[in-house]
Amino acid sequence: MIDSLESAVENLLKSFDEDKLTVQDCENFINEVPRFTVKHGIAETRKFLEYLGNPDENMKIIHVAGTNGKGSVCCYMQSVLMKAGYKVGLFTSPHLVKINERFCVDAKPIADGLFVEIFVETLRRVTEYQEENGKEAGNADGGENTFQYFPTYFEFLFFMAMILYDVYPVDYLILETGLGGRLDATNSVAKPLVSVITEIGYDHMQYLGETLEEIASEKAGIIKKDVPVVVFDKRPETTEVIKSKALEMDTRTTVVKAENIDNVRIEGDNGGNKHIAFCYNSLYDKYVDLNLSTVAKYQTENASIAIEALEILKNQGTKISELDIREGLISARWEGRMEEIRPGIYVDGAHNIDGIEAFLESCSELECDGRKLLLFGVASDKQYSEIVKMILRTGQFEGIYAAVLETSRSVSVSDLKAAFEDAKEELGIIGLPVKYYSNVADAVTDIITMRKSGDLVFAAGSLYLAGQIKSFA
Repeated sequence: MIDSLESAVENLLKSFDEDKLTVQDCENFINEVPRFTVKHGIAETRKFLEYLGNPDENMKIIHVAGTNGKGSVCCYMQSVLMKAGYKVGLFTSPHLVKINERFCVDAKPIADGLFVEIFVETLRRVTEYQEENGKEAGNADGGENTFQYFPTYFEFLFFMAMILYDVYPVDYLILETGLGGRLDATNSVAKPLVSVITEIGYDHMQYLGETLEEIASEKAGIIKKDVPVVVFDKRPETTEVIKSKALEMDTRTTVVKAENIDNVRIEGDNGGNKHIAFCYNSLYDKYVDLNLSTVAKYQTENASIAIEALEILKNQGTKISELDIREGLISARWEGRMEEIRPGIYVDGAHNIDGIEAFLESCSELECDGRKLLLFGVASDKQYSEIVKMILRTGQFEGIYAAVLETSRSVSVSDLKAAFEDAKEELGIIGLPVKYYSNVADAVTDIITMRKSGDLVFAAGSLYLAGQIKSFA
């Protein structure tokens, strides 16, 4: 544990000079940062970007916000742009297994050595900025931090991304917001090429607001003057908030409607591999028989959002063909979203009401010769009691394995038991076996051992769960 931010910085820089600094050392430091600082406003974040030389102003940026589907939309756009021959940077959150995943170049996480290099450069620039702007004793929590300004966890990672893609330029940079939009560190970028807002739903209400309109207003905060915006029209009340903000900022809104997505179906090839096929009527073209390498029908919505954003880039001069779009969509792989990690074992990071609803619909579409089993884990700040009821209400799982996640945010075993028992009583469910585990590893071992031929295994409830399963799958 870090006792002093200043001494920790000095030790890290010394370790780097001695060629001893590791990615884990860097991550441990970033994880400790929240103890010593507080979130900064966009003006302060922008000021530090200016100190870095306004690197964003030389980048072609695509900015993505929303409640669900942000990462998938980013992935589809990345894949299509790569097919079109462009070098693409991607900054996303959170990571599933390793922190390097947050910084990609052409769909590959940056190497450990480069991560450490960029981490140290960011640390040095923060230190220099502090020295040039003066120091004052004390900080927000009364500790002994002598830094007047130090980025928060996400702000630090965002600045790392700005330095990374400035030193090692890409043709296009896709930026995913961390939380919300209006106050998100990524919203300090001056002028993206296009802003994208995916599905709006209930999540992080303690920060973004209690109503869908309030949440949509926070997400719409990324909209900038004369920067076209693409929005998915799932709920009229959120769409109107976004369109109103776009009108205020004098920019054009492209609305992706569910009715323009049709003929959605699951198909299989001769090798038994399943994928989604669908058609989409965009604002400019009609795309027939597009294919996605997933069994999750909800990904047709995210792919359609990506198509509209790519159409805007085409109108701005980006060379993208229909073949690029087709091949880019089918070749895209976004981990932890209805991902088949082994034959018959699917992992999905769904963690809020809308995400779980889409996950359950995808599960129901898959034919099963045996039982459907669910491994479940969830964070305590989610609407987990309602999520449990949603899961049980479908009646499609014949066995549930509920586990505590390896994070302080996890729901405890006792709270998991209470949620499932209360839901079973309320719904009048008798006989459904639910097993509880103090860790994910034991739950995975048990569910794999109990699995029979023809059974399908699903895991959902948290991206933490998805990452933990993938770390030892």
